[in-house]
Amino acid sequence: MNEKVIWDYLYQSTGSAIGTAAIMGNLMAESSMNPRNATNLKKTGYATVDQYILATDDGVHDFAHDGVAFGLVQWCYWSRKQGLLDYARSTGRSVQHLQMQLEYLIREMSGNYKTAWNAVLNAKSIREASDAVMLQYENPGTQTEAAKKKRAAYGQKYYDQFAKAQPEPKPEPVPAAKKVVATANVRIRAGDGTEYAQVGSLKKGQSMEWVATSNGFHAVRMKDRVGWVSGNFSEVKG
Repeated sequence: MNEKVIWDYLYQSTGSAIGTAAIMGNLMAESSMNPRNATNLKKTGYATVDQYILATDDGVHDFAHDGVAFGLVQWCYWSRKQGLLDYARSTGRSVQHLQMQLEYLIREMSGNYKTAWNAVLNAKSIREASDAVMLQYENPGTQTEAAKKKRAAYGQKYYDQFAKAQPEPKPEPVPAAKKVVATANVRIRAGDGTEYAQVGSLKKGQSMEWVATSNGFHAVRMKDRVGWVSGNFSEVKG
């Protein structure tokens, strides 16, 4: 059952029953904790979620820019969906994979959404943590008091269901991200080939977070997109 699997993973990652419950309450509101949940699928032309996922995994569908809210978090903004897709590919798993999505959630929140992450780790109440996750991480279209109460109530339900039976673990640190280090001055390109436009550059010795490797190029995480640097002038470390 997804609920217990999700609780166990998030609790082990955060060390906080309150924070875990707050995240789960938000996931319940977003996707009913279904990693295959796809909103507005009709606009893609695919009749079923299976067709949509298969086309995404096969690389024949522009997953990042299709406007579909997908997965546990209902990732929708293009750069966040691209990050999810890149992470799935880098780990050799489908974009629908539950464990992969949970790993990416923790990676994304702890890396790019520090306010929400700090609340998950340190909040003293489910409502405090739930509001932070909702407003600083999920950022849904509806942010009314009723919506906040609903998500916190879901979180309280999971806290009551799982927390009392859960021993306090030592939280595992989020694994350090791999880095792409430039071995010479190198262009950052929009794709994995020299035919793609330059979108930035790295000087020798500079580094950026590694995302994936393809066609002899390493993908790096930029502020608002993924860029690519030639493996002839860079190496992956970490």
